[in-house]
Amino acid sequence: MASLCGPHLLGDRPLNKIAVVNGLRGLAIIGVLFQHIGSGWAADSLSAIWAPLFTNGWTGVNLFFILSGFVLFLPYASGRRRMAAGADAWHFYWRRCLRLMPLYYAAAVVLLVLAGPVFGGPKFGTVGFGELATDLATARFVLRPHHFGVAINYPLWSVGVEILFSLAFPAVALLVARLGMGRVLAAALVAAFVARVIGRLWDPHPLGPNFIADNIFGRIDEFVLGMAVAQFYLAGKIPAWARHLGWPGAALVLLAWAGFYQCQYQRFPMVAMAPLNNLLDLGFLALLVAALVGRKHRVLAFAPLQVAGMMCYSLYIWHAPVLQSVQPLYGITATLAVLLALSAISYRYIEFARTPDWRTLFLWSPRLTTFGGAIRYPTAFLDDIGSAKCRPFHRLGDVVLLAPVRPADGGGNLSLHGSPPPHTTIIGNWWRGMNYLTRCCSKRRSRGR
Repeated sequence: MASLCGPHLLGDRPLNKIAVVNGLRGLAIIGVLFQHIGSGWAADSLSAIWAPLFTNGWTGVNLFFILSGFVLFLPYASGRRRMAAGADAWHFYWRRCLRLMPLYYAAAVVLLVLAGPVFGGPKFGTVGFGELATDLATARFVLRPHHFGVAINYPLWSVGVEILFSLAFPAVALLVARLGMGRVLAAALVAAFVARVIGRLWDPHPLGPNFIADNIFGRIDEFVLGMAVAQFYLAGKIPAWARHLGWPGAALVLLAWAGFYQCQYQRFPMVAMAPLNNLLDLGFLALLVAALVGRKHRVLAFAPLQVAGMMCYSLYIWHAPVLQSVQPLYGITATLAVLLALSAISYRYIEFARTPDWRTLFLWSPRLTTFGGAIRYPTAFLDDIGSAKCRPFHRLGDVVLLAPVRPADGGGNLSLHGSPPPHTTIIGNWWRGMNYLTRCCSKRRSRGR
């Protein structure tokens, strides 16, 4: 029997892999930011050999969609939540609405207030302003063929696609339960490929989102790919050799980038972007799988990169307005400073306003931040990305302290019980950190008595 990697569930205690998901999100948002800051310079100044490395940051959206399907389906794949009745769907919609819409509508209000005086958009009281307000209030811009997105905040198109997938998620989850993941994934791959081909033939413009190719039907395969990885990972069906897929996955991404550059800047047929998109998704999928089952991913677990991934929604929704309004006047340094400050504020006070300790949102705390890999995450954040991936071994108010858990037997099952294995320095450090926390918590309980 082939050796398998994955959480190998023992009861309900899977291995914590939140860090690598955060890190991948961080890489995705950095790519998107660079796309809108420096891709024009790269396309004009660099040769055809180097330019593809700096003109394809927009593909971070593909990775966002894959990770979105992954984290949304985790609690359902693990059985901690179910999608069997209308009440389950409404519960999902409510949670998803609380996650997406507060920041979306906060940004919409800011855009409406500043549309005329700052962004050169329609002024208050005009017909154009009323249409803009309706677009933002209903997200109907994602359904209009010739106005796919909002001019004063063009990246909102992908937020609209995310909303559409959230609406479709209960139906997709029910189909997976009834037909099986394989059939649903095959149907999604075929439907998305056909939609991308039609979209590129309908609108061969080389730059910017395509109403058909980049809408829900052209992107549904990326969400379902993420769902499939979640199911296979939790079931322990990812083979051990998949941990070596990182470099092949990166090679596929680079190959797709080279093809995209030829299509967008060298007049290669735009319809070729349809199969190139599948090649790109395959590369991202390989990177995700390798990150999940591998053991050494210090780059992805780097705290600043994780924080960027945790803040990616705020960074994404604010970056275009800030670039349009600040960069022409004050330059790129001031632009990035304003963007980081504004995103940090909305991340803290809008996305996770219920988290009392702000330090947990930025993975920073003078006490008990890490012990040999243990990381503090706010419980609201864990709910957002799927609590099925967490192994909390103690709760302190609204904070959950997580740590990787040690192997308990030869079969690779995981446990936090028993004595630590000998001659294993790293595991010993983790174990000492856990024991320290247990003693601290015991002292707190005794003081309370």
